[in-house]
Amino acid sequence: MKRLKYFLTAACMFFLAGCFEINEDVDVHADGSGVYSVHTDMSQLLQAMQSYLGKEEMDKQMPDKNIDTTVMMRTMLDTVQNISAENKALIKNGTVHLLLNLEKKEFKSDIVIPFKSLGDLQKLYNSMNNQSLGFNQLFKGMAGKPDTTSSGNENGMPDMNQFNAIYDFVCHDGLISRKLNPEKWKALQQSPQLAQMKDAGSMGISIPYTLTIAIPRPLKKIDNSLAKIFPDRKKVIIQYNLIEVFDHPEKFEYTIVY
Repeated sequence: MKRLKYFLTAACMFFLAGCFEINEDVDVHADGSGVYSVHTDMSQLLQAMQSYLGKEEMDKQMPDKNIDTTVMMRTMLDTVQNISAENKALIKNGTVHLLLNLEKKEFKSDIVIPFKSLGDLQKLYNSMNNQSLGFNQLFKGMAGKPDTTSSGNENGMPDMNQFNAIYDFVCHDGLISRKLNPEKWKALQQSPQLAQMKDAGSMGISIPYTLTIAIPRPLKKIDNSLAKIFPDRKKVIIQYNLIEVFDHPEKFEYTIVY
């Protein structure tokens, strides 16, 4: 797995190729506990990278073997820095699953984190998107020696958490809401990464993003016109092209009342 960290770095360079599909799931139980998960399918990256880099360079970048591993976050938290004790407590029972199968052209990651209360979900969501949970370090730790010196995006490529961070996420019993923060959006507009993403959008690139929220009681109201509501009114699905956030960030807002 030593070479995986170099492969992941190279893969980040292909973010703008639109080779990602993201599924975000929030499952809230009756007592306020639940599970938050993010499933990312990067399988198209393998073919795109092979076409761009060529076989010889791909052989250098690729890990020696296929990878199918699940790691408990608690086993890695002591090896990374710059994560507060509160945030470690939020994610310690989570898991990270990484699948890389070259023959089947599969490249997927799954982050699954249980939460004990809606208050913890709010802290978890906002901490994940302001980059204070150190997932970059955790993934590097799965690939080899953990990076204990930084939690940022070292290669300067766009990080989706940067863009999710322009929203304020609030939840309590009966309500789940994500609203655009005007000051954060203004700050992002000054970022060179935003220009990169807008260029990608102008080329017709699409990054499918599906948000699924399961609630313990029937839905009373939702204000996003893209929302699809299940017949029992206990599940909502919203599908976006993630690239659209850079021109129409308001499309990613929602307020669910139940």
